[in-house]
Amino acid sequence: MHKPEYMNKHISFEASSKLCFRRQKITEQLSWAHYQNAQERLFYVNDNQHTLSMYLSGGYETHRTDVRSDFGAPGSFCLMPEGSESRWQLGTPQQFMHLYFDDSHLKQLAIRVFDMDPRMISLPELTFFRHPGLEALFRYQMADTNWSTDNHLAMAQVTDTILISMLQSSGLTKKINTVKGGLSPKMANRVRDYMQANFHRQIFLQELAELAQLSEYHFCRMFKQSFARTPQEYLIYVRIEQAKHLMKTSELTLAQISLHCGFSNQSHMGRNFKKLAGITPKVFQGA
Repeated sequence: MHKPEYMNKHISFEASSKLCFRRQKITEQLSWAHYQNAQERLFYVNDNQHTLSMYLSGGYETHRTDVRSDFGAPGSFCLMPEGSESRWQLGTPQQFMHLYFDDSHLKQLAIRVFDMDPRMISLPELTFFRHPGLEALFRYQMADTNWSTDNHLAMAQVTDTILISMLQSSGLTKKINTVKGGLSPKMANRVRDYMQANFHRQIFLQELAELAQLSEYHFCRMFKQSFARTPQEYLIYVRIEQAKHLMKTSELTLAQISLHCGFSNQSHMGRNFKKLAGITPKVFQGA
């Protein structure tokens, strides 16, 4: 008796015969996808982002073939960090959702919400674990939501809530006790305060490096380790956050806000706003 073809070789997840019901990009760093597939042997490679996956239905015959694992089931999660590889045997049809997110976004969220040192955060590889809180968010806040531009801000908020819950949950992040590099807490606070006080003008790398008493090269490396952003990315982030505040609390036009926040013009602000927030300033202002 011959084995079915899917039993004889592994194919990549991208090349598999999966069905993609819907996909939604929130920002450059965050996106969602809703899939179905069955009866395949496949391998999954995370090249650029982390993946948090939950089975919506099925999965009872699905298991990993590269390590010992249990079988899947509705409500089962898999956490596949950036750089991880895994091999799978799929059985009867299953539906699942993937949340793709950048390491930098997770660490930036940890800084903003918990004032955590991003150098101390790492994700473990986890196969088929349960988390009722995350399941409720996936199933009732995301699976039952209309994935459209009109719901962009709501989807972004739920996505960050999911990642915050991950950061709070024991076992879903690895804490690194010994860290190297980065700015000292005192120096990081000094540089951050300086940039937040001067965001409305051009800030030169040289003046930040002199403030930290480092060469420009070493300052850039250590800044990114401490803030999970380059100095320029952090400056743009501060400007965009200030622009959001003004859009909701002032009568200034978008052109006036762009100049007030240090952008050369409204178009310059719009490009950076769309990149970080995933929507245009006008859409944000009207939400």
